[in-house]
Amino acid sequence: MGLPASGKSRPHCAADGITFFDLSPDAATPGASATQVLYSISPEGEVRHVLRKLPVGFSDVFVQDFFAGEHALATLLEADQRADGTDPAPPRETDYFLSLSDEVGDLNSLVQLQLRFKPVKVARFGSGDALVLGWDEGNLLPVLALLRDDGTIRRFIDFDERRDSARDSHAEELKKERITLEALQGAAFVAYGSEVMLTYPGTTKGIRVLSAIADSRTIPLSVPPGYVLRDVLASSGRATLVARIRPAEDPDKTAKEDVSPDAKVRMFEFDSTHGTLLRELKFDKPAVVDVTCAANFSLTALFYDTIAEKDKPAVNAGDKAADRPTQLVVSTTRR
Repeated sequence: MGLPASGKSRPHCAADGITFFDLSPDAATPGASATQVLYSISPEGEVRHVLRKLPVGFSDVFVQDFFAGEHALATLLEADQRADGTDPAPPRETDYFLSLSDEVGDLNSLVQLQLRFKPVKVARFGSGDALVLGWDEGNLLPVLALLRDDGTIRRFIDFDERRDSARDSHAEELKKERITLEALQGAAFVAYGSEVMLTYPGTTKGIRVLSAIADSRTIPLSVPPGYVLRDVLASSGRATLVARIRPAEDPDKTAKEDVSPDAKVRMFEFDSTHGTLLRELKFDKPAVVDVTCAANFSLTALFYDTIAEKDKPAVNAGDKAADRPTQLVVSTTRR
């Protein structure tokens, strides 16, 4: 109860298992209250409205990225402001902000970023420091930086972690990869306990794990041949991690298939030190794509299920599922 019936957006899970949905449009023009609503759903099914601040005085405000971490939320905002005047195409000024709060929307603040690069993705640690992945438009290079709570840079972090080629046979190949702005926009930060994982969906690139003190390590996932990473589920940051994979796109394949792409998604549990594949996670209901979190050695899924009606006879196999009433439910199981 309390979640709008307009449907679900892409879920963002926090390390403690709470799932967040941003049902707002991609661009929002703030009103008098200068707030934008998120919704959270706990594993027990409790729905909360979470308010976040937006900057005022700008023509358009875009949500660039959202992150749910260790009891801390962060939204990366891009604000476009046009100068006053009659010029039909006045110069445009772009500013970037972090809208911050805790999981219930309290302690919220708005911080303007003091950066000389374009921020693309954001994460936030429980300490209050933020992690920003960005693009240096002058040098055409990726940037990874740790920010203070006032939006200034605390330190830069080496984007490509040094590798021992004796231990990593793919080191030279990875070094030759050309990182582009498009690749950064497809990257995703994921909460992993008190740490943050930097992932690259659509590739087999290793997962970078970063801490608030800038320590890091890389997990080379043993993805089965013919598959690429779809996403990694947020978790409590213990011995294993849960990731979904999908078939790699085949450019030579032109015939359309009847099978939905979601039906081909598979879920695996991996060792979080060496990336070794431990087991595949399968279940009849819900679908693999409906799972949102892997916190506390559990899996949590949000999906629409049919409502059993006591005074109505059992539904025949030929009846349409669309004719049966449904409700959004939360399902949790141990893993």
